[in-house]
Amino acid sequence: MIPGGGDLRFDRMPPRWVPLRAFLVAPVLGGLGGLMLGIVGDRAATSRYAGELIGALHLVTLGFLTLVMAGAVVQVLPVVTGVPVPGASWVGPASQLGVAVGSLAMALGLASRWGVVVGIGGVFVGAGLAVFAAAAMAAAWRARRNPTGRAMGLAVVSLVVVAGLGVTFLAGHAGWMTLRRDLTDVHLAWALIGWLGLLVMGVSFQVVPMFQVTPHYPRGIQRLLPGVGFLGLVGWTVGRLERWSAVAAVGAGLAIGAMAVHAATTLWLQAHRRRKLRDVTTDDWRSGMVSVLAATGVVGAGALGVVDLARTGPALTLGALSVFGFGVSVVEGMLYKIVPFLSWLHLQNLVSHADRPSAVRIRNMRQLLPGVGPRRQFAAHVVAVVALLVAAAAGGVWMRIAGAALAIDLWWLAWELAGVVRRSNQDRREVLRAG
Repeated sequence: MIPGGGDLRFDRMPPRWVPLRAFLVAPVLGGLGGLMLGIVGDRAATSRYAGELIGALHLVTLGFLTLVMAGAVVQVLPVVTGVPVPGASWVGPASQLGVAVGSLAMALGLASRWGVVVGIGGVFVGAGLAVFAAAAMAAAWRARRNPTGRAMGLAVVSLVVVAGLGVTFLAGHAGWMTLRRDLTDVHLAWALIGWLGLLVMGVSFQVVPMFQVTPHYPRGIQRLLPGVGFLGLVGWTVGRLERWSAVAAVGAGLAIGAMAVHAATTLWLQAHRRRKLRDVTTDDWRSGMVSVLAATGVVGAGALGVVDLARTGPALTLGALSVFGFGVSVVEGMLYKIVPFLSWLHLQNLVSHADRPSAVRIRNMRQLLPGVGPRRQFAAHVVAVVALLVAAAAGGVWMRIAGAALAIDLWWLAWELAGVVRRSNQDRREVLRAG
């Protein structure tokens, strides 16, 4: 994934369309979540448990974030650790199909109160994530001595917890069993800190220094921080379920502290970049890390009693910072490097096997993704995040505005990524004709 990485195993990468398919479909699904939010408007802001809000949110968290992150695991793990995900050529498409179809079905079912459709969505999502998690955990176990592999393994374990609780919730919405709303916060914590947070940590140890030309993360951060975050989540969960307030407080402090330390460290590394040129990936990551610190402040305010996180407004604010400010920002930044690189590497391999390799000059990564479009798209993303924060506080028409802004943000991203593939295919045809 990373040009010039001396210890990286590009020969272990899966076929390019295995992750690339997920990377291209995911922003379209996420944009549908924004569209749904724009259509249902203030109905989504009435309660954190509103079906319209849950459906729209999961088109982003499942259809966009999880689809991209699962694709990143299939691609990054073998490159960084040398351990491929078993059966990646079929695990990738099968899991992507399950998550994509399932997230669409569950969003439609939750928004329309169609229990059967919600149940069908749960079956598809559960099956897709089970296929992915089994293969990814097998690979991560073999790569556990590598910091990135270890963090990814803990993230996939977290995904199993998230998926298990999520499928249970969907079965409750479908009327197949009792709906346990008291476990909602456990589901959210394992999704945002465990699956999203720990995976971003693991990926960052490689992509931030290489793509953003920063110093390396300290060895102690790489070795210890993901484990601290994971153990903190376990402690908080046990303490919460058993009503051990001291254990829950310590666990929450460790988990949230790990996220804050990672964010602060990343910002420090970015401040010491060796290449100071403006880059949209750096902007995306910087906004993501600032959002983590802001979310930490909201949680701290809740712990001190300054705000009541059980109320809809503060809960939506925390969600906007965590999901959109952090998750969507960082994933967009990753896609702006991964997709051009996959396309460029494919062209390089074609040229190296051509009969006349010097007959065609292929585009480099900057030519495959000109910088003007991504910079404007990033501005649209910032507008979407700000609109979501305003909507969390004000509700009403702002929720419609925020949904429309989010749809524009993610569909613009999809357009830019499709342009990379279009230019790559043009060069591919030229290489094949010359060969």
